[in-house]
Amino acid sequence: MSFARSVFSLLLTLLLLTGCQADNDSAQGANGSSSYQGKDWTLINQKEELITLSDSEGQPTLLIFWATWCPYCKKLLPGIQELHEKYESKGLKIIAVNIREDWEPKTYWRNFGYEFDTVLDGDQVATIYGVTGTPGIVFIAPSGKVLGVQSFSDPHHPLLERFAKEGLAMMEKDVVVE
Repeated sequence: MSFARSVFSLLLTLLLLTGCQADNDSAQGANGSSSYQGKDWTLINQKEELITLSDSEGQPTLLIFWATWCPYCKKLLPGIQELHEKYESKGLKIIAVNIREDWEPKTYWRNFGYEFDTVLDGDQVATIYGVTGTPGIVFIAPSGKVLGVQSFSDPHHPLLERFAKEGLAMMEKDVVVE
């Protein structure tokens, strides 16, 4: 087993031990297959462009489920912006998925100057991963395998940096997590 695969397996184990792995039944797509575990989806971002999850195939991807009214999201998102600035050019993909919204997410996003994509009206996407609250964080390996689902607001949580580094190492090695 290569070093990169061993390290990524360690991350997967950590996520599993915390009991936050996505439920395989709820993560299966309608037809049971997709380039990603679960249903491939397309939503509109804040710039009125279509964003499709499978476009991130081959990249480690973080999905951040958030809402403008969520105080925990307000704490988390600046750390996600830092992660984006540090790793986006290396291949890390971050997509914020707005859910349960009651205000203007486009205005909120513009006011805070976040540079990573956010997609709107993501409530059905949250259901795919079993995300029931905000913030929800879904870790997706470069192979498309959903490694786990977490909920925390620490903008410098060690799992974020660890996932970025190990996911990018996996991407560079082109190793598939089975």
